[in-house]
Amino acid sequence: MSTSLEQWFGTDNPLCEHDGDYYRRGRIGRIWAPNYPGVDTLVIVCCHAIFKIDPARPGPAGYSDPDSFDETNWHLSPFQKSNPETGKPGEHETFLAHIAAGLDALAAGSLENKSLLVFSGGPTKPSLTQVSEARSYYHAAYDYEARMPQPRNNRAELLLSEGSLLMEERATDSFQNLLFSILLFRRTTGRLPADVRVITHAFKSRRFLYLHAPAINWPANRIRVHGIDPPMSAPDYEATLAGELKYGYNAWKHDPFGAGEELSRKRIQRGWKDEYIEELGNGQCEFAKTLLRRMVPSTDHVRQQ
Repeated sequence: MSTSLEQWFGTDNPLCEHDGDYYRRGRIGRIWAPNYPGVDTLVIVCCHAIFKIDPARPGPAGYSDPDSFDETNWHLSPFQKSNPETGKPGEHETFLAHIAAGLDALAAGSLENKSLLVFSGGPTKPSLTQVSEARSYYHAAYDYEARMPQPRNNRAELLLSEGSLLMEERATDSFQNLLFSILLFRRTTGRLPADVRVITHAFKSRRFLYLHAPAINWPANRIRVHGIDPPMSAPDYEATLAGELKYGYNAWKHDPFGAGEELSRKRIQRGWKDEYIEELGNGQCEFAKTLLRRMVPSTDHVRQQ
């Protein structure tokens, strides 16, 4: 694929009239003026679990969330849990590190005042809760900030209130984390991000940089991965790399859009429904809609290697 963004706009697409990087015309003809002046960077925190919250409560304003540092307050998969016999810590601590990295990115430094932070992850454990990973991460972020030893403004609450923290609540895998977050940035600001920073596990860097980004025709020089791995012993590290190669990188290499049997089955198990495609594509350009449609299970949509 081309490394430009021409297909994202395309002058032959009447639904994607544009002026530079600004997206002017929605599907039903609305004119979207650019919002968030000066904001050109998308920071994505990929969610990997669900922090246990009470969905009936309106949010952290009436703060009574459980301790986000307590492993029992997270819905974790077996491989994410601590193991006292080996000394392996629970991976919820790594998820909090991802959250902190996202908050830090917007608080100071080169991305301050020019970025949107997106927590990306849907309700991936429908048998346990309808709360999305993204919404639970916001509550975890609020709790993380509230428990810091030095009194300060709660950055999670502040970013949410000013519209700089968004929740993408449909993604069920890493490909969807990237694509859906870009679409949310565009829907919110009226333009594509100039740069994308993905905060996730370091061992997943190659799949984002060499598979997901090329699959959606995203330029290689406009995406970077900020990788933070769990603490690992040598055996843990080797097993993790082997598992990522077999079940992650190679699976996506042979099925870039996740439309094949293996990856689509995982999506369904995590609560994905193809009916979400119309919702996600509403108001987006034809190329974005094409990318969304390619996720639908069909032999026509699976790239054979």
